[in-house]
Amino acid sequence: MNAAIARVWRRESAQLPSRASPWITRIACGCFLLGCVAIYGIGTIAPARTGTAYIIVHAALTAAMLAAWGAGGAAQARLIAITGIVARLTLIAAPMVSSNDAERYLWDGAVALAGFDPYSVPPADPMVATLRAIWATPPEHAAYPTLYPPVALAIFAGSALAGPVWGIWLWKLLASIAGIAIVPLAHRLLRRYGLERHLALVALSPLLVLEIGVGAHVDSLIALVIVTALLAFKDGRPGLVGALLGLGACIKLLPAAALIGLGLAMGWRAALRTAAAATGTVGAIYGAALAIGWRPIGSLPVFFEKWRNGSPLFTLLEATLPMSGLITALATLAIVLLGGATLMARTRPVVATQLAMATPLLLSPVAFPWYLLALTPLAALAPSVTVLGWLTLSPLVYEVRDRFVSEGIWMPASWPLVLIGAGWIAGLAIDAARARHRLTAAKAPPDRAPA
Repeated sequence: MNAAIARVWRRESAQLPSRASPWITRIACGCFLLGCVAIYGIGTIAPARTGTAYIIVHAALTAAMLAAWGAGGAAQARLIAITGIVARLTLIAAPMVSSNDAERYLWDGAVALAGFDPYSVPPADPMVATLRAIWATPPEHAAYPTLYPPVALAIFAGSALAGPVWGIWLWKLLASIAGIAIVPLAHRLLRRYGLERHLALVALSPLLVLEIGVGAHVDSLIALVIVTALLAFKDGRPGLVGALLGLGACIKLLPAAALIGLGLAMGWRAALRTAAAATGTVGAIYGAALAIGWRPIGSLPVFFEKWRNGSPLFTLLEATLPMSGLITALATLAIVLLGGATLMARTRPVVATQLAMATPLLLSPVAFPWYLLALTPLAALAPSVTVLGWLTLSPLVYEVRDRFVSEGIWMPASWPLVLIGAGWIAGLAIDAARARHRLTAAKAPPDRAPA
């Protein structure tokens, strides 16, 4: 798949006009919508193989996205944007075949509405037995209180106000609205950078479309925050960038990493304003959470205790190093990667932000596909085979759902991690070769004019 991305990249970079390009884009957009409709048949056609079916649909949508990207360009941006919006509308009522996280969201919201501290009361606690009779909660979550930051819990609680029947659909609608809003905002952002031809990488991103429409993940809000923060960054508004990233960190922690790339890129004074705005926003929100009796500080270790999946690097290090060596290796890699992001922030802020936000995902014990949603707008601004390959290969981890759905056994296979890791290596090699080629071309003397 990385080789396919590289071929499309070369074709797209050449920007050669073609009479066939509009038709290729139209066919690709049509196929993309058909793939979205196919989601509705997974439960009937492959009820015991939902993970495999999801992977197949994702691969088909990826092929359609790459075709539209390679052939469409800026001339077909309107068609691509409309297709992306229609695809998201199409999936609002789709069954949630990839994850049951939305059930957990509503449970956490219901716990908050009932007056309990969601950070202290797990679903198995006898105090919330009456709630368990009303609200569905995944059994594998029973022993763990929530780990979502306060703003996310407030949104979950708002959705839970609609009740156990309609609450899940209200949440799904909110997630879909966020996904739809990303399309025009990303279009505006790419146009501001003169990169409108890359719109398909956001509007038709299978990861964005499926993980929002089928998974209904809270990361849809994070992707929206990142797009909005990138627009504020382009407008040179450090305070707004900081406030948005601070708000995003109170939905899910990942946007805090973007402060390195976007904050430092505007200079030290602007970086201080960005950091102050982010800190003030986070402080105000967490202060309010503490004031109402929640205890959100320290909930993150629950996450690291519970899950292992989708992380080739962490899995390799954990299997080969003792605990002390694992911690040292992760800390060293974090310093190197974040240091690299810091050094390139002034010259290549988008790439620096990519690297900063990718670092916790690379080093985490878990990197579920929806965790990567925030990288999609950044991938459109600065496409690389490495990042696009990662976005493409990450859903392979859904193979675990086949056995989980049919037998209730969570036993991830190792082959998806091998392929994802190989994709990283191949992508880095291709990107390095392309960078070396550009550098050589830039240093080459200009051709002599003919006599």
